Amino acid sequence: MHSAVDTEQGFTLLELIIVMVLISLTASFALPKIQSSLYSDELSATAQRFVGLVTEAAQEARARHSTFALRFNAETKTFLLVPLFTGPETEEERADKAYLRAKLEESVTLTGIETRQDKTGAGSDDTGILFTSKGYTQKAAIHFEGDDGARVTVMLSPFLGVARILEGHVALEEDQITLNR
Repeated sequence: MHSAVDTEQGFTLLELIIVMVLISLTASFALPKIQSSLYSDELSATAQRFVGLVTEAAQEARARHSTFALRFNAETKTFLLVPLFTGPETEEERADKAYLRAKLEESVTLTGIETRQDKTGAGSDDTGILFTSKGYTQKAAIHFEGDDGARVTVMLSPFLGVARILEGHVALEEDQITLNR
């Protein structure tokens, strides 16, 4: 009643080679996307950390009832929150008085800071964002770029306490905030 079926189960060498080629092709298409997302993740993480730094800077200005400037040191790729004084200071004196510090990732570059008052490059001495003693800041656009060419803009809005992260390079005058009433 039982018949013996003699079938061998397994894959031929040709089938295995075809599957390996398909896996290799799929991986070759997926790898650049994965690499790009890793760079983008560092860029978005930097933008998120910067938003946190802005929030802390506003809180520090309110707590100390003083005007502060969030300055960028291009040599060390570091943001420093420093109190504003009337006398001239060297960069070292400013750095010694810094309340908060945040360093950019190696793969991320600050490409510029735009404010209502001026438009500055990333390396000028005047690069910075001012915080009043009440924690308010001027409207500003802070531009970051990753090694892969991806860009992110952090847009600060005065009085609203809003910091938004926007994809790409968005100029200050291009930003339109609409409030629903």
